[in-house]
Amino acid sequence: MQQPQPSTVQTEPQARQVAIAVRDLCKVYPGGVNAVSGISLDIFQGEMLAIMGKSGSGKSTLLNMIGSLDSPQSGSVSY
Repeated sequence: MQQPQPSTVQTEPQARQVAIAVRDLCKVYPGGVNAVSGISLDIFQGEMLAIMGKSGSGKSTLLNMIGSLDSPQSGSVSY
């Protein structure tokens, strides 16, 4: 007697929804300190993200601009 084979159902992949879109962010502090220069990225719904870098590389500045605690000189953040 032959065992029934499990059926496989192929579904179309779910479209990933962009939760936060960062485009060409730039931030220069007084004295010419270039904290963030031309950063672009998409953060998708449900995605986990780590931002890593050396001290003074602009991680906190980037997160402050994404969180609307600081304003970029140019570029945009969309939610």
